[in-house]
Amino acid sequence: MNPTLDLSGLDRISTGLRALGDPDCTLLMQSWMAIMAEDNRQGILQGLDKDGIPMVPVKYRPRPPGPLKPTKEQRGGQRANAGKIRPLGFGPHISGLHGNLSSAEYRLLGGPPLAPRDQFSRVIANYETDFAKLREGYWQATFFWRDVVDVKGRPFLRYHFDGAGRLPRRDLRGIRPTGMARAMDALRAFASDLLRQAFGRGL
Repeated sequence: MNPTLDLSGLDRISTGLRALGDPDCTLLMQSWMAIMAEDNRQGILQGLDKDGIPMVPVKYRPRPPGPLKPTKEQRGGQRANAGKIRPLGFGPHISGLHGNLSSAEYRLLGGPPLAPRDQFSRVIANYETDFAKLREGYWQATFFWRDVVDVKGRPFLRYHFDGAGRLPRRDLRGIRPTGMARAMDALRAFASDLLRQAFGRGL
């Protein structure tokens, strides 16, 4: 059964926020960006697509003697227990040109689909978030993958996301239902705090 997101009650939040005019939503955007990044990391490591549905398993790896964990070089020189993962660099790098693995390395690794190096894979390590105020009363949090390219510098994730050619469709372009639920919780808490400050009451 697919989880669903109950959006009832958001009209009340929107009405209350409109009464405040044009509040600064920076703290909410920062919360949402953290939620988006964690949703991307957890979802990929669990093998789930953007809808929270298991992705098509990988059939051609790991090959014996795998499954292996990524080496220090394949991790971009980072410790296996690194708390914060640095993006794998663009250009010549110890993990391979543009952070790419050789075919032989790739087929020994046991990470989930699109993430052979687990949390050190570029779909996690090179995932970035940003936010902007579009106009009065309208804010937007966004995410993107920076410099996930092949050895010739060409982006390729969209082919996996769209299921181009013979590739199975493994689309990560979204927020999973559990992540959306956390984002809505953050919105409710933010709105309640604003209303409490303005009117002495929360939601």
